[in-house]
Amino acid sequence: MPEAVPRLPGTVSRRGVLLGGGAVLAAPWLAGCTARADGARPDVATLVGAITSEQDLIATYEAAKAADASLARRLDPVLVHHRRHLEVLKRHYVPGSGNRAREGGAIPQPHAAELPQGPSQIIAALRLAEDRAAAARRADAAKAAPALAQLLASIGACEAGHAETVRAHPPADPAASATEAIQTALAAEHAAVYGYGVLGGKLRGTPQQVAKTYWDAHRAQRDKLVSILSVRPVAAAAGYRLPVKVTNARSAARLAAALEDDLVPAYVALAGAPAADLRVFAADSAERSMARSARWRASAGDGAPGEAFPGLPAAALSPRPEPGE
Repeated sequence: MPEAVPRLPGTVSRRGVLLGGGAVLAAPWLAGCTARADGARPDVATLVGAITSEQDLIATYEAAKAADASLARRLDPVLVHHRRHLEVLKRHYVPGSGNRAREGGAIPQPHAAELPQGPSQIIAALRLAEDRAAAARRADAAKAAPALAQLLASIGACEAGHAETVRAHPPADPAASATEAIQTALAAEHAAVYGYGVLGGKLRGTPQQVAKTYWDAHRAQRDKLVSILSVRPVAAAAGYRLPVKVTNARSAARLAAALEDDLVPAYVALAGAPAADLRVFAADSAERSMARSARWRASAGDGAPGEAFPGLPAAALSPRPEPGE
C-alpha cells in the first residue's frame, strides 16, 4: 500500500474543517464574504437602501410626468439613467433562500414622494430628491466594500448631475437671447462671405456673376447685422474650414449651396426674437438663403433640399405647453 502523505504542521483535516473541529473554518480568500456574527452580510443593507432609493426616484419621476406632461421631455432622459441604476444594483443583490430579513431586510415596494403643484415647484422637489440621493450614495460608499463603493460613487455622481439637469433655470433674458442669435447669424455670414470669395474663382460667365451678386448680398447682410447689435460684434476669422473642396464649377456650386444651408438654422433661430421687425427680417433671410441653396443645387445637378423643416431644431416640432395649460 502507498504510504500516507504526512499532514503538514498546523493543518486541519477535511473532517475537522467540516465539523468545526479545527481553528480554520474557511479559506482566507473567503474571509471577506463571510457573514458577521449577527448573520448579516455587510453590503446587503447598503444595497437594499440604494435599490429602495432608485425605485422611489423612478416612482417620483413617473408621478411628476403624470402631474405635468410638459415636463416629460426634460425628465425622460433622467428616468433612463435611474432605471439603468436600478438594473445594475439588483444584479449585486443576489437573493438567497428565505426573505433575507436577518441580512438587512427585504426590498420594500416603490414609493413616490408627494409633489407640489406647478412645474417649477415639481422641478425644485425633484432637484432636492436628487441631491438627497447623491448624498446618500456618498455616505454608502464609506460603508461598502471597495468594488461596490465604486458603483455607488458613480451613481451618486450621476444623481448630482441630475440635480443640475432638472434645475429650474431662470427664464432667459429676451434681449440677451436675441443678441446671441444675431451674433450666430453674423458668424455664419462671415463664413459665407469668405466662402463665396473662394468659390468665385472657379466659376465663369453667368454663374460667376450670380456668385458675385450673392457675395455682395452677404456682405450687405453682414453689415446690417453689425448695425443691429448693441454690443461688440463677433469678428470674422482669418480663414474657415470649408465643407466642400472647390476644384471645379460643380464643386463650387456645391460649396455655395452648403454655405447657404448653414445660414438657414441661424436665421430660423433669430426668428424667435422678441421684436416683430427682427422676426420678419430673420424669416426673410432664411427664405432667401434657402432659395439660393436650391438654385446652386440645381446648377450642380443635385436634387432639391429634402428637409420639410429646414433649420428647425427637432425639439421645436412638438408644442411646449405654457405652465398651467
